[in-house]
Amino acid sequence: MNILFLGGDKRYKYMMDDLCDSENVTQVGFNILRDNIKNEDLNNLNLSEYDVVLLPISGISDNMEIKSEIGTLKLEKNIFDNINKETLFFTGLKTKKILELIPNEQIISFLDDKEVESTNNSLTVDGTIDDIRDRKNDAICILGYGNLGKELYLRLKRSRYKSICYF
Repeated sequence: MNILFLGGDKRYKYMMDDLCDSENVTQVGFNILRDNIKNEDLNNLNLSEYDVVLLPISGISDNMEIKSEIGTLKLEKNIFDNINKETLFFTGLKTKKILELIPNEQIISFLDDKEVESTNNSLTVDGTIDDIRDRKNDAICILGYGNLGKELYLRLKRSRYKSICYF
């Protein structure tokens, strides 16, 4: 099986590492991990070569950008012109742009599964708290009070942080 990691964050590195011993793994937008993970240039990609394409959790923005470990990558619309009908695309969010570019039946959203969404929220909050600890901030303001904001607020409130506000 040929698997492409097209952007993403540190969480994807663990998946790549697990898969690269048994599958053909290619990555774009990451620092090279191991010798048996192919590092491809975004401009040389042919999506028809892949059985599975993993997109970032945040999907594809309206202006054709994706997030990656090394920064924001700009996609050209024609990159999706030659996709196979059998290729599966995994993402966190089915953004408007993804739905314009890829047939819905080929898209699997991680965050459609409530258990995955909950686990992702917890891991994101853990990472955020680690970043806060590294910066030794005492006053914290959380903008947004969705699932992530609420969990972050409650976890920080239980810890040593006393100056927490949210909007």
